[in-house]
Amino acid sequence: MILEIKSRDNALIKYVNKLKDNSFSKEEKKFIIEGMHLIEMAKAHLEYVLTLRKLDEKEYPNQYVVTKEILEKLSSNKSASSVIGVAHFIDENNDYDGNILYLEDVQDPGNVGTLFRTALAFNIKNVFVSEKTAFKYNQKVIQSSQGSIFDLNIKTVSINDLVFLKKKGYRIVTTSLSEESIYLKDFKFEKNQKYILILGNEGQGVSKEALKCADSIVKIKMENIDSLNVAIAGGIILNSIYNS
Repeated sequence: MILEIKSRDNALIKYVNKLKDNSFSKEEKKFIIEGMHLIEMAKAHLEYVLTLRKLDEKEYPNQYVVTKEILEKLSSNKSASSVIGVAHFIDENNDYDGNILYLEDVQDPGNVGTLFRTALAFNIKNVFVSEKTAFKYNQKVIQSSQGSIFDLNIKTVSINDLVFLKKKGYRIVTTSLSEESIYLKDFKFEKNQKYILILGNEGQGVSKEALKCADSIVKIKMENIDSLNVAIAGGIILNSIYNS
């Protein structure tokens, strides 16, 4: 089905525009994707696309050919893409194994998306998030994730869920700049051990509950400054797990 829409006030355009609001997106269980690269990665979850030029109908059976002005209205980028897609939420998988990354109240969408991308790069397929972590279908999260959200199992869980997994054999590692923390260079990740890495809020760090349930607390040795961006720190530690 290929239809043409020229009015910015069309009912469908108004609906898609509302999906930019996180609350409405959660209510409808649908989200927006921008750019052909991400559209291709999200193909299995797409409901329809809005495009400046007609696409291959076999690849994209449901499409609306729209104007540049409409795409500019719907875009969250400074330069609007030539195609925007609407996809449905991805089912969470309760059958998982291997190492896990847990983001506890990480609020910057760019950091969250970057950590999704980094986790996938280091072969961690399960990323758990707290309720207060930036919405995984936020457009900035999706863009900075470079589409990795479509290859990850991202679940919203609590610290209590992590404690349950700890009883199942996972070891929990988190970060803190306290004097009691072990320098990462002195900490050995065991190859056959399953880990949960907890990364905390940009300003407050991890919670007392997370520290309490952790088996090990690590910090990264550095000079000239007292802390790192959470996505950078996460990348360094995830690389250490990957290379263990």
